[in-house]
Amino acid sequence: MIASVLRGTRDLTLEERAVPTPASDEVLIQVHSVGVCGSDVHYYEHGRIGPYIVESPMILGHEASGRIVAVGKDVDPARVGQRVAIEPQRPCRKCDFCRSGAYNLCPEMEFYATPPIDGAFAEYVIIQDDFAYEIPDSISDHAAALMEPLSVGIAAAQKGGVKVGDTVLIAGADPSD
Repeated sequence: MIASVLRGTRDLTLEERAVPTPASDEVLIQVHSVGVCGSDVHYYEHGRIGPYIVESPMILGHEASGRIVAVGKDVDPARVGQRVAIEPQRPCRKCDFCRSGAYNLCPEMEFYATPPIDGAFAEYVIIQDDFAYEIPDSISDHAAALMEPLSVGIAAAQKGGVKVGDTVLIAGADPSD
């Protein structure tokens, strides 16, 4: 497969990589669309975000959609062919946070396109089965790739108690800072 690989600050190249093989609980997704997040731009321009430093070649991109083309041995084979949006992370599933349902707080979380984990600017990616969400045909591949950032916005609105019709101020630096 072809992947867009960040080799260093402002140094992207196309490389041939092996198609990943799904583990027993994973699905292999042929990528159809990937959004460019501010974190991708930051890694490209600065080679780091806080303590996360790009020290070896890495594939960026975590806002992705595609179609399941293969499944691991413990995954229902009927999933092959499904169009999906991905939740681009892998929690440990063993810590207190994971066991209580707050896996987003897992201290061992692995996240696509965060060193050293490769992301989705590639023809194929793997993800655990339950982090590949089936999408209806009424949602485009491009819109489906934006489900991850949409979920972040929805979670922030819920946490802040924002309701339909409320006025809010969003303040902060843009990704170019």
